Parts: sequence; C-alpha cells; structure tokens
Amino acid sequence: MAHHHGQATAILDDDIRTVTITGPGGMTARLTNHGARLMSLTVPDRDGHPTDVVLGKDDPHEYVADDTLMGAIVGRNANRIQGARFAIAGREYRLAANEGTNSNHSQPNGYEHRNWTVAAADESSVEFALDSPDMDQGFPGRFRVTARYELISGGLALGIRGMSDSTTVANLTTHTYWNLNGEDGGDVLGHRLRIPAERYHPTDERFVPLPQPAASVDGTPMDFRDTAVIGERLHDGERHGDRQTALARGYNHAFPTEGTGLRLMAEATGERSGIRMAMYADAPTVLLYTAGFLDDVPGKQGHRYGPSAGLCLEPGFVPNAVNRTDCTRPVLPAGTEYRLDVLYRFE
Repeated sequence: MAHHHGQATAILDDDIRTVTITGPGGMTARLTNHGARLMSLTVPDRDGHPTDVVLGKDDPHEYVADDTLMGAIVGRNANRIQGARFAIAGREYRLAANEGTNSNHSQPNGYEHRNWTVAAADESSVEFALDSPDMDQGFPGRFRVTARYELISGGLALGIRGMSDSTTVANLTTHTYWNLNGEDGGDVLGHRLRIPAERYHPTDERFVPLPQPAASVDGTPMDFRDTAVIGERLHDGERHGDRQTALARGYNHAFPTEGTGLRLMAEATGERSGIRMAMYADAPTVLLYTAGFLDDVPGKQGHRYGPSAGLCLEPGFVPNAVNRTDCTRPVLPAGTEYRLDVLYRFE
C-alpha cells in the first residue's frame, strides 16, 4: 500500500491494484487494473438491501488465472474472427487461433490479463490506460486506449477511447457477467429481459455468425422485443428443437441495433431482487451471452458459478465483421478516435 489516490487506490507490490469508487444513492464499485475489470457493483434492491450484481473474485490476484473474462475490458477485438485472419488495405494479418481455427477475444494474450495503468482516480471515477504496441496480438498499429468508469446518479458510465498510428481493428467490449439477484443468486433464467432488436445473427457451431444476413427474431427464442423470461424463451426453443439455443446452451448471439448514438440495447430485471438494469451503448450490436459454458468457476466468498450464473451484454461489432461486407467493420483509420460509450441505469 505504497500510495493512495484520494484513498481510492490500493497499490499492491506486484502492480495489481484495486480501486473503490462510490456514487449517489448507495452505489459502490470495486475495480482492478488487471484487465481494467469491474470486480463488483453494489446497488440497493427493492427493499434497500445492498446487492452486488457482478460475478467476480474477492482478490484481484485471482483474476490472473481466470479464463472467463469476468468483468474485463476485451481487446483489441472482442469475440470471433473466422480463420484467425483478416485483411486491411489488401494486406493479410494473422492472429493466434485459440478456438479451433478461429481467434476468440484476441486471446491468449488479451487485454484482460494486462495490468493497465491507473491514469486517474477520484471518489466516483477511475480511468485505466493501456499502450498496446504495433503488431500486438497480430494487429497493426500502436494502439493507446483508456477505459473510464464513473458512478453517476442512478448508474454506471463506461467510456472507452483509443487511437492508433496505423489503420487497425478496434472492437473492444466489456465482459461483465451480471446477476441482478446478486452474484450468488443462482442462475439468471428467471430474469426478465428485453432487447429491442428485430433481427439477430444465427451462428455456426463455433459461434461465428453465418454469412447470411441477420435473421428475423419473429417466432424464435431470440424474440425479446417484448419483455420475456429468459428460461421460458429457452424452454420454447427446446420444445421446438431450436438448434441455435442448443449450440450455445442458451444464448451467444449478436443483436444488431438500429440508430446512432447512445441507445437502449437491453433491459434486464432480477425477479427476486426487483433490480432493473437498462444498458445503453453506441455500438452497432449487443451480444447476449448467458454463460452456458461456465463450469463450477470459483467466485466470491466461496461461491461457485455454474451454467447461466450470469448474463453478459457485450456492446460492439458483429463477431467476424472484419471479414464481412454487409456489416459495419471494426476498422479504425490511423489517427482517428475509437469510442465506445456504455451506460448502465439501475432502478
């Protein structure tokens, strides 16, 4: 504990730090520079009881061995790139194939296991910074990125900014697993969910979206245009032999959103806590992942996280969009600013 920023930052000997920030209305967040992660977010439930709605670890060092991206900022490219290769301006770049023949989440050397710098911290906000060198993970350009978390009235704001000296791929996301009944609240299948999207991207068995255009959600388990209980939608899918939800053991699907600027991407409610979270972002899609592949993952206070213990709402680009012509591509021209803004509102 060599040094403090306004009492917020605890610096540990090995440069893994935690920062605690507080906001109006009894909200508290704990973060670590290891992966610029959200470790916990405590909000009052319908009875005013403080409830930590984020899956995670008690000790930031425990994230070093974590391969589930809990709470992390993912980059340089979130989700899948088919064939672990892409081209920019006619030049092909190759990435590590860490999931079959594909690249997923720019692993094994992802941003989630870098110690970001604590660039600034005060009572209600913290900003982490990372300097990602040219050809880091196989991507061109030196990419300097910041992730700023701030507790504001009624919610949490996350702003990611980046710039590269060469044209590159920039598709970052936040990979927080939410359980609005509390991180030890069992599965999220009873959560009510709304995603105001008319279409979704069906995937192959490796969760790469199929090359065809996005499909209508109408008459499928992907229809969350009106609020629906996640488990009931999945049971409908099982009854009709839905291949998509069977492959994903739930959901691992991108929902394109219409419009520009900060807009509602998803709204989820914990059926027991009464906590409702609305997520706004300015990304082309939100990827819904219901954590079907979590397998007895150690969590806080001796809790274990199994399948569907949380849900991820990942704002960003359509997976593999860099290799598509029918989607917005996550290509960032040299010298232009990458921006992703995310706002979580709680009621």
